[in-house]
Amino acid sequence: MRRAVAAALLLALPAWAAAAAWGEIPVPELREPQPAAVIVDDIGPDLRASRRAIALPEAVTLSVLPYAPHARPLAERAYRQGHEVMAHLPMQPNGEADPGPGALWLDTPEPEVRRRVRRAISAVPHARGVNNHMGSLVTRHPGHMAWVMEELAERGDLYFVDSRTTARTVAQQLAAEHGIPNAAREVFLDPRRDPEVIAEQFERFVELSRRQGGVIAIGHPYAETLRLLERELPRLRERGVRLVPVSTLVDQHRSGKEEFSR
Repeated sequence: MRRAVAAALLLALPAWAAAAAWGEIPVPELREPQPAAVIVDDIGPDLRASRRAIALPEAVTLSVLPYAPHARPLAERAYRQGHEVMAHLPMQPNGEADPGPGALWLDTPEPEVRRRVRRAISAVPHARGVNNHMGSLVTRHPGHMAWVMEELAERGDLYFVDSRTTARTVAQQLAAEHGIPNAAREVFLDPRRDPEVIAEQFERFVELSRRQGGVIAIGHPYAETLRLLERELPRLRERGVRLVPVSTLVDQHRSGKEEFSR
């Protein structure tokens, strides 16, 4: 009789719990949510989209383009709303894309490179770190990256995130050599402005984060990307991922495998 009652009670349990109660399988170990970060780049040029990005959960890190006309007030607003802020340093890409004013080019002489780095950082109040905007050509050159990292090291309180717009980048390596806290992007959320692609990339971010923790994803203030983030970020913790500012993850020396040429 007692066994019959116990069996009836077990029917109300999840399958794994019922099996564990009979001693058939071990109880699964409960894991803490794994830390991961999301950076939204290109804050500034599109005021409406930038404000929408600032309205995302405060653990999202926002990277502000220094030359944008609204860079300073948007950085201030992001900071007031609890976001970690970065300076999104423009650099020369492969091809004909224009990285914008104040960019670092291969023919930019050393003194000017240094001046532009300092100017970019000063244009973004509350910047905790820097990552490259485009830069698939410049980030592969040790000389230019050494000048950049020397300027960041001079500040002494900044980290660097390699956006990894090329698989040949040496940016994170040079950051480490100069003693700068650093990390690298592992997932691009929106290599194309296609909702299906963005959803697939976000799922990749979640799965990587649950498996290894410390993953950094980068997206942009596209309507398609923001729509997905608004919907999915509030659910991250229940899916086993804890969203944190980028500064929590720097110096893990991860190297992203996915190339995104810009």
